[in-house]
Amino acid sequence: MASFMLRYLAQRSFSRTAFQYASSTPFVQRQIIQEDDISQTKKETNTSIVAEDPLQHDDYFNVRSMVTLDDLFKNRAHYGHVTGMRNPWMSQYIYGHRLDVDIIDLDKTLPMLHRALNFLAHISYRQGVILFLTRYPAHVPLVERAARDCGEYAHCRQWDYPFTNTQALFGYDIRLPDACIFTHTLAPPNQLHPAVSDSNKLLIPTVALCDTDSNPNIITYPIPSNDDTPKLIEFYLTLFQQAIMAGKEKRREKDLAN
Repeated sequence: MASFMLRYLAQRSFSRTAFQYASSTPFVQRQIIQEDDISQTKKETNTSIVAEDPLQHDDYFNVRSMVTLDDLFKNRAHYGHVTGMRNPWMSQYIYGHRLDVDIIDLDKTLPMLHRALNFLAHISYRQGVILFLTRYPAHVPLVERAARDCGEYAHCRQWDYPFTNTQALFGYDIRLPDACIFTHTLAPPNQLHPAVSDSNKLLIPTVALCDTDSNPNIITYPIPSNDDTPKLIEFYLTLFQQAIMAGKEKRREKDLAN
């Protein structure tokens, strides 16, 4: 009798355990399915946020496809000045020298150029004002035409300090640019362009081509490169235009979608 009762209790406890496990299994499965759905929804939400927010995207405007290392080499961006004119702060961007002429390391130039183009595209996307500047005579017509073609502004004449002297020049305050692009950081007679100093004083970001005789520390987005050859300057201006127009095109697409 005792053995029968023990066998009966064991069967009942086993049946109860099996029933509880069987009854809880669908609940566990449903919970796992629900958690998978939630995680999938979160992934889709995060993906949409990344797609909609340019700041969360690695290359929202696809500027890396605009220029390659081969393009820079073919346009002679690696030629610097003679070694005696080297600015000490540019030494980190110099690969070596040949016939007493410094050779710029284009492996360092390319990612810095991509960052500068990406920055300009973001400024354009946010409807910022971009100002092209130069005092190099051979660059003036190229710079003015590039600014006109992309709907921005250029200042290639004598600098009357319009950033810090707006009241005296215009009689009222004006909107300052959100970014400045320099194709040449020097102004006659081979001195630093005053707009570089004014931009630093007013915290206006700057993008500039920095040859081996330039100081890259005073530029927000320096691009180590030859800054003299008109063909190369035209090449860079085309890239700047493409980045600015890419930002404006994305802005138009967003406004139409909204």
